[in-house]
Order: sequence, then C-alpha cells, then structure tokens
Amino acid sequence: MQRDKLILDLGSHSAKIFKKSQEGIKQVDVLTWELLESDVNLPDIEGQLKSLLDHTYVEGLDEGTVEAIGTEAMRRSPHLSEHMQQICKNLHIAYRTISQKEEAELLRRAVAASDIPSDLDVINVGGGSIQIMTRDSEEPYLIPFGISDLNHQFQLLEPPLYRQIATCIKWLSCRLPATLKTFAFTGGERAYLKHFEVELEQDLYCLSSDFNSLARQLAALDLSDLEANSPFDPKWMRGAVASNCIVLAGLIKSGSTKFLPSDLNIAHGLINQL
Repeated sequence: MQRDKLILDLGSHSAKIFKKSQEGIKQVDVLTWELLESDVNLPDIEGQLKSLLDHTYVEGLDEGTVEAIGTEAMRRSPHLSEHMQQICKNLHIAYRTISQKEEAELLRRAVAASDIPSDLDVINVGGGSIQIMTRDSEEPYLIPFGISDLNHQFQLLEPPLYRQIATCIKWLSCRLPATLKTFAFTGGERAYLKHFEVELEQDLYCLSSDFNSLARQLAALDLSDLEANSPFDPKWMRGAVASNCIVLAGLIKSGSTKFLPSDLNIAHGLINQL
C-alpha cells in the first residue's frame, strides 16, 4: 500500500502539516508558534513539533515520506535554521531552509495545479514575508515583512484602542505592487471566512463590503476574545488583524470589489515532488 506523503511547512508564524493521499492534498494540523517573537524559547520548539506530529499520527496518519521546509524566521536567523535542522534530524525528517524566491516558485506551481482562475493575481502571506504573483509580470513581487512584523510595528496585538489599523493599511497599500488587480488570498483564508460564516459569491469570491464588516468586528475584539473563536488553534488568531489589514490594503490598491479566499499553501507546490 502506498504511504501518505507529508510536508511540514515550518513558517515564521505557524507550523502546518499537509498530507497527500489518494484523496488529494489537505492540511491536517496546524500549530501557531510565532518564531519571530522575542520570547521564543528554542528548547521548546522540538517538543512542540513532536507533539504536533504525535497528534497527527494518533489521528491515523501513516508515517510516510516526510519533508520539512523553513521560511523567513530561519532565513533571518542562521542559529534558528541550524536549530531546526537538528530538531528535524532528531525526528528523522528531511529539512531545508528555502529562499523567498523559492517560496514564490512553490506558490506558482501550487496555483498552476489549482482551480484558482488564471486571470487573478495571488497574494501569499507568512509571518515574516509576502509573495505576490501578478498577471502583468512573470517575476514574483517579494516583500520582506509579514504578519509578525506588522503585529509589532502597528501594535496589532494590543487592546483595540491602541491598534494602529488605519495607519497599517495605508502603509501596506503604499508597498503593494502598483499593478495589483483582483486577487486570490491564500493560506487558509477560505476556511477562516467559512468559520465566521461569511457568504461567498458563487462560493468563490468574498465581497469587499462583507470583508470590511468582518474586519471591523474582529478589530474591536480583545486578543482573548479573538483567540476564543479560532478556526484553527487559538493562537492562530494572533495574526488575524494583521492578515485582514493586508487584504484591506490589497482591495484598496487593486480597486476591486471582491477577492478570492483560498486554502492553498506553498506546501501544495512542493508535495507533488515527493
């Protein structure tokens, strides 16, 4: 019997496990660990990752071929990259830190094999970087900051009164590509909107008016209330306000009245190669 194939996307904001089986590719678990935060405890990382894997296997996942990739947090810190390499070696997992350009290439491959319409731009956001594919350029648009950076710079994890949301959106809109048009937003966005019962036009597109309404509601909530209503693990919502700011900036920059939320991830571009 052919074993399932696994990809561990060890990102700056979260670690995700993806599985490829005869039923297709799907995300099976996620752990938010915020590696770019100043209080990251390196010795805890191995235990967190082992617990994530153990939970997945308990759920019936076959220990098949496993490959792990690290992104911006590991790119910024050779020490963290070496630490992650050793952790994965201890767990008998192949690991490598990839460049942001390779992230964009994996995104391109994932999009090409997906049902995302070819006439859409694509925005992929991580804890420490953003990759954008526009229909007007063959080269990806690479941005060297992400959710964790925005949380810190604009106080987005503080109580609502202190969050600099309008400033963040304006700052972001000045840094997105001038040619941005109607876009898909990847990385679990569809599951996120479905969780909050946002209706999608033709079961595909989120209207900007509906997204603005959700973003305002969430921006008014304390962090504890956000964490209490998460589609994934509670800490995943620590990136929700920042992620919403990126979408809102994209809608402003593109002038579009809608966008396509997608659960696509760079791991989809890698897993078929195993």
